Amino acid sequence: MDVVLEIVHTRTGYPLDMLDPELDLEADLSIDSIKRVEIIGALADRVGLPQGPGGSAESAVEELSRIKTLRGIVAWVTDHTAGPSQDPGAPAGLAAPAGDPAMQAATRPATHPGGPGPVAVWAGSAPSGPAPSGPAGAGPAGAGSVGAGSVGVGPAWSGPAEPRTAWSGSAGRGASDPAGPKPAGGVASLPAVASAAATVRVARLRVESVEVGVAAADTERWLRGARIGVVGDGQGVALALRKALQAQGAEVRQLAEAEGGLDGIVDLSALRAGQEPVLPAAFPGLKRALTGGVRRLILASAPGGTGLHASAPAGTGLHGFARSAALEFPGTLVRAVDIDPKEDPQQAADRLLAELSGGDAADGLASVGYTAEGIRVTWRPVPAPLSSPTEPAPPLGPGSVVLLTGGARGITARIALALARATGCHIELIGRTPEPDPQADEFAHATDRVALRAALIAAGLRTPAEIEAAASRLLAEREVRTTLATLAGPGAAASVRYHRADVTDEHTVRAVVAEVRARHGRLDGIVHGAGTLRDGLLRDKEPAVFTEVFTTKVAGARHLAAAAAEHGGTPAPSFLALFGSVAGVYGNRGQTDYAAANDALDGLAHTWADSFPGRVLSVDWGPWAAEAGGMVTPELEREYARRGIPLITPEAGAAAFLAELAHGTDVQVVLMAEEGDEGDEGDGDE
Repeated sequence: MDVVLEIVHTRTGYPLDMLDPELDLEADLSIDSIKRVEIIGALADRVGLPQGPGGSAESAVEELSRIKTLRGIVAWVTDHTAGPSQDPGAPAGLAAPAGDPAMQAATRPATHPGGPGPVAVWAGSAPSGPAPSGPAGAGPAGAGSVGAGSVGVGPAWSGPAEPRTAWSGSAGRGASDPAGPKPAGGVASLPAVASAAATVRVARLRVESVEVGVAAADTERWLRGARIGVVGDGQGVALALRKALQAQGAEVRQLAEAEGGLDGIVDLSALRAGQEPVLPAAFPGLKRALTGGVRRLILASAPGGTGLHASAPAGTGLHGFARSAALEFPGTLVRAVDIDPKEDPQQAADRLLAELSGGDAADGLASVGYTAEGIRVTWRPVPAPLSSPTEPAPPLGPGSVVLLTGGARGITARIALALARATGCHIELIGRTPEPDPQADEFAHATDRVALRAALIAAGLRTPAEIEAAASRLLAEREVRTTLATLAGPGAAASVRYHRADVTDEHTVRAVVAEVRARHGRLDGIVHGAGTLRDGLLRDKEPAVFTEVFTTKVAGARHLAAAAAEHGGTPAPSFLALFGSVAGVYGNRGQTDYAAANDALDGLAHTWADSFPGRVLSVDWGPWAAEAGGMVTPELEREYARRGIPLITPEAGAAAFLAELAHGTDVQVVLMAEEGDEGDEGDGDE
């Protein structure tokens, strides 16, 4: 126990007398998954962990990651160790043996021909089985964020487009959730936004469809005698599918929603006419199915093989969900399938039958679709650099007004500053954090979370729960205070105003937008960067948590779009930018909710592109460096650096967004860090 307590004390700053062995590591001590891996690494260095074949500690890390208390960790180590590590020469901490997917990079196939493969870095519990290899271009196995869940989700992936390029993904607040908790110390200052970064550039990619063959059906293996549930569509597909399944010897059950205890499920609920988006309401049933032993789960939607949900919004988010769930359940075939809504029900049923009985989970195809011509496709990001001039010139000026949600914290604060300095526009910010007193920071001397904990303890706080709550509040206020002061400073915004509001409240959002228009007589652009991150494996995720994460992104976007459309006699906004994450494009273990939400944002952007008066843009960001105030903590940033995975710098990220506004035309883009030579420009134009 003394060894464990000493390690935790060193890593967190909590005095030993406050480390009750019964405290919950995350809920009470805010020991997130990255910090937990560091602690486990230090513990392995001190007492050793049991290793499997090849020197892998995967099983030990998996079991330790599920333990909630310090006493539980001590009990486990006592039961499973009897001496020093079996490999005294192995490096300490996160440098696990090669091939250990719990704490070591795992090679995935190349993102496109000629490029080295992505690298998945697990900084927490590992899959219970081998990760699916995926097709070329299937992307990474993680998203580079760490939230409040009970599972570790580490740096995501790196799928280079060329030998020197590393595509990095993030699903965390660093990419798209400026409203969430930030690294220790918050943002001490907001530097000027430069047009270039020294050695990091931002690669621009576009998601395109790629034809893939249909796997040979094995009905004898997967259907004969199998118990298959079908969630109906009311359009005739379910009836045709049930008959086809019965003809193959399957026992078919008609379901109102997905459930466990079956061999396979085909969920057609997103095909129902006039159906509202099936997520987040469908999550409880999908969870029961996946945790209840289902071996094949097919989620049908009807955008006709576009993958963009432009014609059938009921399926928005299903592809992101499937991509993540497939990573969490590597032995289960989880697949979202788009079919042509105008197709004959029998033909649609035949396609779904082929998906249910063909291929396996190892093919990595969690997202496919069929075009009107019957061509089977999947979707992959491909390089698509801007060819326009490198100097960004957004369609804004000194009189313009831009509204940003989550804009007082994290990367959206950086974007707000970039817009202000480049154009001199007015900045309006929406956030949930109460606007702080500009002068009230009695703990200003405590510049990071560890120092702040010590200061709060000295001030009389005694329980970790109240210390963490106070520290998070103070850090959030500090970041908002710094953002507002910087935006109001010389050479920045024409004016800045902060609105405390929750983007999930439609009435409040409409009221804020109306007030901004009344005061300025215009609203020229909107950036939706607010979000919530609650990482955790699907098996542990509560429906309320899934709903919270999904709704903040999706309902927030819907409310902003609706309010923007009510512009009356004022000019219509020239752009609506939705900040998403590559978690939606690739999926991420531990983030079924977050990946679904960001996939839904991409779908909404395509749905609105033809009807919105200005440009609709969905940006799927890779991870930003810790200095940007994102979710990539200093600990996680060190792990990225150790593995040679670049992160988006504030300067490069802001410049890439300005260039996209000025010269881009795509509805959806993926922006990821790539390594560059000294002197290379980092504005994303390449």
